[in-house]
Parts: sequence; structure tokens; C-alpha cells
Amino acid sequence: MLKSKILTILLIAAFFISATAQENRKIIDSLFTQLELANDEEKIDILNELAFNYWRYSLDSSLYYATEALNIAHILKSQKGISDAYNRIGNVYHFRNDKNKALEYYNKCLQIRLELGDSKSISNIYNNIASVYEDNGASDSAIIYYTKALQESIKRDDKFDIAFFNSNIGINYKYQSNYKKALEFLLKALDIAKNAENANALGRINNILGNIYQEISGYDDALSYYFTALKIFQGTNNQAGISMTYNNLGIIYQSIGDQSKALEYYRKTLEMDIASGLLEGQANAYNNIGTVYDEMGDKNKALEYYNKALALNTELNSSDGIGTAMNNIGLIYLDLGNFDKANTNLHKAAEISKSLNDNYSLANNYNNLANLYLRQKQYSKAQEYLNMAIEITKQIETKEWLVESYELYHKLYIEQNNYKKALEYYKLYTEVKAGINETINSNRIADIKIKYETDYVEAENELLKKDNEIHVLQINRQKNIMNYWLGFTILILLLAVISFSRFRLKKRTNSLLEQKNSELQEANQKLLVSEKNLKELNATKDRFFSIIAHDLKNPFQSLLGFSETLYTDIDKYSQEEIKEYSRIILETSQNLFNLLGNLLQWAKSQLGNMPLNPKEINIHDAVEDVLSVLKITAQNKEINIKNLVTKSTIVWADKHVIATVLRNLISNAIKFTNKGGVITISAIKEENEIKISVNDNGKGISQENINRLFRIEEGFSTKGTENESGTGLGLILCNELLTQSNGKLIVESSLGKGSTFHFNLPGV
Repeated sequence: MLKSKILTILLIAAFFISATAQENRKIIDSLFTQLELANDEEKIDILNELAFNYWRYSLDSSLYYATEALNIAHILKSQKGISDAYNRIGNVYHFRNDKNKALEYYNKCLQIRLELGDSKSISNIYNNIASVYEDNGASDSAIIYYTKALQESIKRDDKFDIAFFNSNIGINYKYQSNYKKALEFLLKALDIAKNAENANALGRINNILGNIYQEISGYDDALSYYFTALKIFQGTNNQAGISMTYNNLGIIYQSIGDQSKALEYYRKTLEMDIASGLLEGQANAYNNIGTVYDEMGDKNKALEYYNKALALNTELNSSDGIGTAMNNIGLIYLDLGNFDKANTNLHKAAEISKSLNDNYSLANNYNNLANLYLRQKQYSKAQEYLNMAIEITKQIETKEWLVESYELYHKLYIEQNNYKKALEYYKLYTEVKAGINETINSNRIADIKIKYETDYVEAENELLKKDNEIHVLQINRQKNIMNYWLGFTILILLLAVISFSRFRLKKRTNSLLEQKNSELQEANQKLLVSEKNLKELNATKDRFFSIIAHDLKNPFQSLLGFSETLYTDIDKYSQEEIKEYSRIILETSQNLFNLLGNLLQWAKSQLGNMPLNPKEINIHDAVEDVLSVLKITAQNKEINIKNLVTKSTIVWADKHVIATVLRNLISNAIKFTNKGGVITISAIKEENEIKISVNDNGKGISQENINRLFRIEEGFSTKGTENESGTGLGLILCNELLTQSNGKLIVESSLGKGSTFHFNLPGV
């Protein structure tokens, strides 16, 4: 269960407010001195500047000075002064999270600036309007106004603003999980910032690119962009940027399970924020350090840091930060079994989320409260909070918490021995989980495509550059030859010297041409390799889709046919016939469910999107979990399944890999075992490994077919003992998962006698 939303902070304000508090106070004092000596027209600008500099101290004071500027500007009919004052007032309401008021004043400012025709000011106000929509989750509207700002910047060829607004458009596509469009705009921004040699913009864009690759689990690319950003910020001594990047590096290392590295970078962030007096950053760092200790199982240490985060957020009066800290503290007390303190903190966190209209956090809070009541066996209370969480997640279309709600409902009904409802919610859980994985895989494919297209364009540009260089060399060569012939005509006495010089020049030019040609050939070879890799990826994809097209079609036809028959003509059939049709629908659904699970797991393995997270796994319990799902199928064939694995058998492996392999092997055993047969699952220790076996006394496999089992290009599959169908993908998936886990799947079988599938895992 997710403990909290780990923040990948951008610290955008730090890029624009670079002065220290002491320097800012000096500016304010200087402005007051100027104000005493200024005429009315000058006062407008000074008052607007005071409004700007009071943002960090007092929004009330900022509003007061902006209103004073507006009054004088109206008296003097200064349109620029009026527009600037409207902008400052809009900023105050923006910072107060009053969306409607902020937009009201920003739009007043916009109308005047459009009349004045100042392109830079128009871009700025479009940016402010876009940021209001962005802060309120309206990414579509934010993109529209950032695009307007971009168009104004292009008119005046302002490289910095063009890069800035391209990156902001990319950020909003990132919020929509449209990573293809996000990368498209951000890579444009990166290219422009490089050419403009704007270091801070480069650092910021690299950080955002790192954020995107983090979200689509491209951790290597994310680390590359973050380290590039860190190097840039260190070169410009941008303390806010360095702190931000350390935080982001900590998140990446935490995501890949390197907790010591995560702690190292979070502590660096904390040290910098303490030195600079940035309390918000310190609170965030304490929270993140707490999540690391939480994941490491050191609950007391985690509680210590969460309480530090709570204290700082309370001092800052940050409702959002207080809510996050209380949510995390509540979950720690839940893990420690202190249900009273867990209840208090989780309810307070939910109240804060509700007061902030933060439905995303509120859905998480309700799931956590449901988990608390589930632990206390208060099932009606748990169900009440799960229903509220599900209602909210459907409203805001957040699958992240919906999948957690369905998983908790599954556990609730398991504890109540209502296996029918448990299965219903387990199916909902897997469907939503599959949808999340499908989105991730789609994003990964889009990322691969963009990277390929980007590499192709860069290679093409490089070829054009080299062609131009060769062309210039050829022109220079021709000019040199003409010059030498002229010299030969005029200075015949220097023929020997000129001939020798010409020979050396020709040799040097040819050598350079050969070098350029060699570089061209190397670039072409890289393009051919890239094309070959893409073709292989497409071939694998085609095989994958052919499996989907062929093997998903038949089960759905069966489901539609039998369910339609029951729906339209149920009165014509006896109870036995209805029961038989229902059995067929159930078995077809289970087979279809297993197929979908295998297809998604296989797709993830092919895309390299399955980072392994090995830990101690009790094999006896893992087998029991699988059998709880498959027992209905086994009972229908009157098959006796024996779990002979001792309860003390522990292995070191990834739990998802173990669950997938066991589910497929046991499902296959059921499929190929005759009615009334026996299946045994056993485990024995062999030196430092555990050998796990799934044995059946079914129809068996010939040696020829054994050799075909693990090749996806074969598309090999046979019918079960009761004509059950399959894709052959399950065993291929098992073999690939075990190979990635440094294991191997071994098959022993004889026709008519049965089969045994073995695999070894490290013991504990």
C-alpha cells in the first residue's frame, strides 16, 4: 500500500526569486526611500515593485500596495500602470488559491496589454493565466494559454521565453500522462536552451525530463538527465537547483530499491535547505527520509522523521504538508498495532484533505482508514470508507487509488469467507491493474518511438553537416588548384616549390575526405543497426498481436454466445443445463483472465519494464495463494492438488515472478490432468538452493514437443484433457521470468504418464 505521494519538487519559485531575505529587505527599504521623493507617475511603478517584493512576507501588504498603484494609475489614466497593478493583484489571489479572482484580474490586465501591443508583457500575462489553470489541474486550458505565450515569444524571437514556454507545455502534457507530447516539447526546449547557452534553463529542463522518465520507469534515462542537471547547477552555483536535483536523485534511488543512496541524496537536500533556511524544503526532506526508513522496516526511525516534518509544516501553517505528515504517522501507528493513534492521525489527515478539496489525497486517506478498520475486523466501517474512496476515485479518474480499493475489498471478503465476492473484486483489481500497466507500456513504446525518431533526425542532421563540410573542402580545393596554376603561369621559376606544395595539399585534403567518408559510413552503419532493432521490435509486436487477435477472439465468442443464450432463453433450460452453461462461462472467464495476465506480464518483460524486487518468500504460502484462485477449476475436474511444501521453506525471489510462475505451472497441470487425477507441489533443498516441482499424472508431452515449448515463433499449444485451449504463452513467460531471475525451467515428461516442471531459487 502506498504510504504517501512522494513529491518530485520543481521549486519553480526558486528560479525567479533568487535574492535572500536580507537582500529582499534592502530592496524594500530602498523602494520606500524612492517613494518619498517620487512624483505621482513614478509612484505607480514603485508601488507595483513593492507589491512584488512583499509576496514572500505579507500578501495583505502586497495587495495594499498594488491597490494604491491602481488608484493612482486610474487618476493619471496610465494604461500600463493599470495593467501592471491588475497583474500584481491577480498574483496575490493566485497565491491565495482564489482561482476565480486571480483570473478576473489577469484577464483585465490581458485586455489592456493586448491594446498596448507589448509582446513581452502579453507573453507574461498569458503565462500567469496558464499557471492558474495548471495549479487547478486544468491542463488543457493551461496548454492553450502557454501556447499563446509561446506564439508571442516566437514573434519577437525571444530564445529564453521560447524554451521556457515549450517546457511548460511539455510539463502539462506530462500531467496528462501524454508522455510522447511532453517529450516532444521538452526536447525542443532543450535544443533551444543549448543554442541560447542558458544554463539555468538547461538545468530546469533536464530535471523535468528526468521527472518524465521517472514516471514511466525509465530510471537509467532519468538518472542521466538528473546528473546532467546537477552538473549544470553546480557550475552556476544555483543552490535551489542543486537541492532540487539531490531530492530527485533520492526519489530515483528509492524507486529502484537502493535505500542507502536514497538516504544519501535526501540528507544532502536537507543539509542545503537547513543552510539556506528553506523550511518548506526541510519539511519535504524529512518526509522523504521518513518514507525510506518506513520501506526499510525501521518504523520508529520513520516516525521520528515524519514527526519532524509535521512540526515544520505546522510552523509554516502548511495544511497540505500537515495532512501528508499525519497520513504517514497514522500508517506507522497502524503498522505498529497502535490503532487508537492510527485512527486519530488518519482521520485528521482526511479532514485536512477534505477542507482543501484535495480529492486525490482524500481517496488515499479513505483507503488507509478502510485498511485500519479491516485490521480491527470492523468490516462495515471498512466497507463504508472503501465505498467513499471508490466514489471519489471514479470522479477524478485516478486508477492509482482505485486498484488499492479493489484489493482491500478482495481482502475484506476473503476474511469474511465470501469467496464469490472476493473473486469479483479480485477481477476488478486485476482489470484496473492491467489498465495501469497497459498505460505504462504504451508510454514506454511512445518513448522508444520518440527516442528512435530523435536519434534518426540527429543522425540525418549530422550527415548534412558532414556533406556541407565536404562540399566546402571541395570548393576550397578547386580554388587552391586555380591559385597554384596562376602562380605557375606568373612565377615559372617557382615550379618545383609550387608542385611540391600542391602535392602535400592534395594528400592532406584526400586524407581529410577519407576521414569524413569513414565518419559517414559509421553513421550509416548506426542507422542500419537502429533500423534492424526497430524491425525486430515490430516482428515481436506482430507475433504478440496475432496471439491477442486469435486467442482472445474465441473465448469472447464463447462468453457472448453462452451468456446471450442464458439471457434470452433461460426459461427454456433446466437447472442442470443452466448450471452447465454457467460452468462453461466461469471456466472461459478464468482462462481468459489467465491469458490476459500472461500477455501483460510478457509485454512488460519484453519492454524491460519489470524491475525485480527480491525478498524473502514463503513458498508454502505462495502456493496456497495460487491454489485459492485455481481451486474451482480443479474441483470441476475432481483433481486432488497436494501442497507438500513445508511451511518453513523460504526462498529469495521477486514475489510477482513466483506468483506468475506457480499460477501458470499449476494451471497447465490442471489442464493436462485427467478427471480424478492428482497434482503435487513439492520443494527440496539442494545445497544453497530450493528446487520447486509441480508434478501431474496427466497426458504427458513428447520429447519433440518439449523442444518447442519455449519458442514464441512456434506458437505451440495443445488441447487439454477436456479439450481446453491455450496460447502456449504461459510457459514462455515462466521461462523468461526465471531467466531474468538467474533461474531455469526444466521439463520432465512421458506420454501417458504425466509431467514434472522444476525450477530452482536461492534459499534463505
